[in-house]
Amino acid sequence: MKKVDTIIVGMGIAGICYAETLHQNKKSFYVIDNKKTGSSKIAAGIFNPTVLKRYNMTWNGEEFHKNAIIFFKKIENKYKKKIIYNHDILKAFSSFSDQNNWAVASNKPVLKEFLDSKIHTKKIKGILTEFGYGLVKKCGRISTLNLINEFKNNLKDNYLNLDFDFSKLFSDNKKIVYGNIVAENIIFCEGYGIISNPFFKNLPVKGSKGEFLIVKIPNLNLNQIIKRSSIFIMPLGNEIYWVGATYDNSDKKNRPTQLKKEWLIEKLESIIMESYKIIDHKASIRPSTIDRRPIIGSHPNYKNIYLLNGMGSRGILLAPTLSCWLYNHIYKSSPIPKEADIKRFKEVNI
Repeated sequence: MKKVDTIIVGMGIAGICYAETLHQNKKSFYVIDNKKTGSSKIAAGIFNPTVLKRYNMTWNGEEFHKNAIIFFKKIENKYKKKIIYNHDILKAFSSFSDQNNWAVASNKPVLKEFLDSKIHTKKIKGILTEFGYGLVKKCGRISTLNLINEFKNNLKDNYLNLDFDFSKLFSDNKKIVYGNIVAENIIFCEGYGIISNPFFKNLPVKGSKGEFLIVKIPNLNLNQIIKRSSIFIMPLGNEIYWVGATYDNSDKKNRPTQLKKEWLIEKLESIIMESYKIIDHKASIRPSTIDRRPIIGSHPNYKNIYLLNGMGSRGILLAPTLSCWLYNHIYKSSPIPKEADIKRFKEVNI
């Protein structure tokens, strides 16, 4: 039998961040994950604590942002592999009213650290900025692909690349047994896959489908992230850019669609003035919830069966702090903030 402190199901952003939290606290773990593509594996990985559509701060944004930067720098140093790419976000304004809203928002105490108050009018080659743009500081992206690959390469013998078989799981609130693995607890970090989990499938994780393009724009030469017309254009290096993403709460098929592709092309062509080539078009289902808050905590009847889920499109920003909250809850009996606690859905028949 193989004994570890924790079994982690899922190797996306949530699973990796919780595993790294365990590692930093000298706890052992075993990861079970399949080859299926989850939203983490193809996520943009943008870290930005502001909501540029409404010019406000995300829930707990300052704390999440600060903790995420510290957390991922530790991982970068540990693996000796670059995963953090700092990019300012240029918010291209769509009207003079948009300029005014920016000016007001950038003077709010909670936003001043991130929103530069200046209205920039200098032209950017290849980008339409007829109403100017604002600068969002201290932002960038985490290379989720590098993060997942480095984590996987360092797992050694503590990794099983298979679908999780619930018929092999045994729990008596004192120990977890799965095949030949014995642990104190198990954490499900399955993203939208939670809807098939017999312990948590009734939770209100509704899912939001996102589609995006990978394009080559040879003459753009851009090192900032552009935000305009509901999409981001994010540089990946070597003239390659990530363009997205869409939001669809009704379509739960993990396949890209021609309709959304056309929508993305229309938005892209309303922003850039350079020729481009589409290299790829992908889709994934984000694990979003009805109240737009994550869900962490234990099953009401199985106290050593936990979940870490519901982070939507902001997993990079939220996962480090949520992992710490869950770890402290399990090992230090610290309360989980009520906004994220699974107990807020106590009326749901889990």
